[in-house]
Amino acid sequence: MKIKYLGTAAAEGYPALFCQCERCAEARRLGGKNVRGRASALVDGKILIDFGPDAFTNSIRYNINYTDIKTLLITHIHADHFHQESIGYRRGPGFAYFVDAEKLNIYGSPDIATEEMKMYSCADKDMYGYNIRVVKPFESFMAEGYKITPLKANHGTDNPYVYIIEKDGSALLYAHDTGIFPDETVEYLKNCGVKFGLVSLDCTAGTTLIDYDSHMNIPRNLETKDMLLSLGVADENTKFFVNHFSHNGENTLYEDMERVAVSHGMHSTYDGLEVEF
Repeated sequence: MKIKYLGTAAAEGYPALFCQCERCAEARRLGGKNVRGRASALVDGKILIDFGPDAFTNSIRYNINYTDIKTLLITHIHADHFHQESIGYRRGPGFAYFVDAEKLNIYGSPDIATEEMKMYSCADKDMYGYNIRVVKPFESFMAEGYKITPLKANHGTDNPYVYIIEKDGSALLYAHDTGIFPDETVEYLKNCGVKFGLVSLDCTAGTTLIDYDSHMNIPRNLETKDMLLSLGVADENTKFFVNHFSHNGENTLYEDMERVAVSHGMHSTYDGLEVEF
């Protein structure tokens, strides 16, 4: 399997839109891997994870034809991960003309169904090129030959998910946005029988000590890494990446975070990074 990180920042982007803090100023000056769009990823060119406000820019940056994408996984309904207005443009005629294109299947928690009508600006749902597919936590489903399992996350919405994605003996754990995993998720992982080739963990706060539950920092990343190793779902061959950075977090410029991550047996992501596992 291969993951391509399309965006690696938190909600405000990096550098943040209206910010003049030292880290944002330095990110603007340095450019390159320090400039981050809102978090999203693409697995094997087929499974898209999250669809935020940078979706249009991503399609141009990475030459992605979204009509080729049939599966979209939504982690939660915050606008930086589920940008309803952008998804709503997958309708025609006028906004989009489909040439033998299948509908996009959008998978997520019951939250996406609750929000669904906000994406419709006309009554005829047949004009829209997508289907909403509500999935339950810990119940696997198949999409395009991939086994996908939503797990409960610890974040600021009613039903946030992280995802296990498996195919042909390879497995990915994509865990954004979340704090330390809920007990139910740990219990599921204990008995899931999966060995992860790659684990991608939220690191919104960088090395900053945080006093809220819904994101991680390096200490929480290490706690989670140790937990996964102790459960046997990760080993010395598992690739650990930290992702989803905010300018509020210390050491979240790319070279600083990569240095810290490598010292703990992990790596930092950046926009456009591709990793095979």
